[in-house]
Amino acid sequence: MAEFSDQPLPQIPDTESYYGFFPAKYITQYLEEYVESHVYADRSLSERIRLSSRVTRLEKRANNGLWHACISVQSQNSQDGAVRKEYTITAPKLIDATGLTSSPHIPNLLGLSTFTGEVLHQKDVAQSTFLTNTAKQNIVILGGAKSAVDIAYAAAKAGKNVTWVIRRSGSGPASFALAKGSGGYRNSNESFYTRVTVLFIASVFMGGDGGRRTWSFGAVVEWTLYRTSVGMLLFSWMWKRVTARAWREAGYTTRQTTEELEDCDVHPKPRETGKGFHNLQPDTEIFWQNDSSGINQRPDFFATIANKVAVYREDIEHIDQHAVVLADEEGTYISADVLVFATGWDMRASYTHLDDETAYTLGLPVPTALQPAEDASSWAKLDAHASTEILQRFPILTHPPPHFSAPTLLTPLRLYKAMLPISDPSIIFLGKIMLGNHFRTAEVQALWALSVLDGTLDLPTETVMERDVAETVAWCKKRYLGKGQFGNWFWFDMVPYTDALLAQMDLWSHRRERGEGWMGWRELVKPCFARDLRGLIGEYKRKYHKSKTTAP
Repeated sequence: MAEFSDQPLPQIPDTESYYGFFPAKYITQYLEEYVESHVYADRSLSERIRLSSRVTRLEKRANNGLWHACISVQSQNSQDGAVRKEYTITAPKLIDATGLTSSPHIPNLLGLSTFTGEVLHQKDVAQSTFLTNTAKQNIVILGGAKSAVDIAYAAAKAGKNVTWVIRRSGSGPASFALAKGSGGYRNSNESFYTRVTVLFIASVFMGGDGGRRTWSFGAVVEWTLYRTSVGMLLFSWMWKRVTARAWREAGYTTRQTTEELEDCDVHPKPRETGKGFHNLQPDTEIFWQNDSSGINQRPDFFATIANKVAVYREDIEHIDQHAVVLADEEGTYISADVLVFATGWDMRASYTHLDDETAYTLGLPVPTALQPAEDASSWAKLDAHASTEILQRFPILTHPPPHFSAPTLLTPLRLYKAMLPISDPSIIFLGKIMLGNHFRTAEVQALWALSVLDGTLDLPTETVMERDVAETVAWCKKRYLGKGQFGNWFWFDMVPYTDALLAQMDLWSHRRERGEGWMGWRELVKPCFARDLRGLIGEYKRKYHKSKTTAP
């Protein structure tokens, strides 16, 4: 699944594969080969990429209707930042693919500036030498998601003294699914990214028909699962079973210094203080995604963390010159040579090239104080109506479990299909969502963006798009609890989201099995691999550009 449809990923050595999961270095190699091997009009993709360049300002000028991007070029060889040049490019249409995961979020902790050791973000771990530096033995990792897990594991395997701190006032630790598949699937990704699984995730994108059908198999199943007592019992049983299986392997409440797996309670427990592996048990079942999730990608993963990592679930009182001091009654003092912030990304920093007014007009999150009162009132009515409809459609979301939801002072993402500004179809934002597989999503989003920019997609009215945006935001807030406040957390929804985009373009080559209709059983249970998308470009060109013979 970690590939694009037009270039298969090379075979990974069995010695470095764990149920199909493998080190990231192979993806780096794959992407480098990809941009070199794809040549259009005698120029490869790598030749078309301008590196060491930053867009410092982006604006659409009224006098000519063109987008103007001011570019600052920084020499990679410069040690002091002195080598720089600036220029401007213009274009009538623009794709902004700056995504969300470029600018680190570093929390403002008391005393951080006084710390004398090494401070780095998860983004920079590969560039640091702390794992091999014998002078840096005490490693403290802050954060509760998958990146923190990977860093804690790597540091423990390197023989460091590792302490992992997950704040008590946050969403808690991530959930971890098993790598091994079940029911004939090689791994859990294959079993999860199927259309039969889609029926059980309460997705607003469910159906994948682009709104063109008034009846569908998915609609019938949705009604049965979410609006009948038998369906809701089945739904609840399935997710409890998934959670129990994952938590049993982890052994959050039983594993201390042994690799044996015993039964563990699948019901969330009151938050506990102190040190211990039990602090990694998520606050909610896997379905709710109160924090992000990951996959146990190594056979000794849980044993390594349990035996070699001190895990705390506590807030931080302050940082001093050589340590992290916790806010517990004891004022626990944790010596530190290195602080690693596995604390995610600063969303707003991903579009600092836009001024606040432009960002708001285009539908990007800005401080709520910048939203005009009339707009706030209008969106509040749309949001309230959408929230009511979502709860009628998915009653299971009406009574979520106790959870932490961080307050936000930003407006949500208000892009149609999470890409298109409602008022301006000349610019499209790609990668502003978070989900479990970005390869398939990037490929489908790119084709959808092309269909908008070249005029082949028949867009609805602004009123219809506003209702669609409000529905997506309302659903996301109800569905993903602590992570859905911005309306862009689609973690489990890669398959229905991409299916819906392709259906809106009236493209179906990725859906039909040979000799079967789209409702065939095999269509429901087969994994959604990258190769399923191979025929889309040809189908798109035949459907919309029959007279054109050259590749785009």
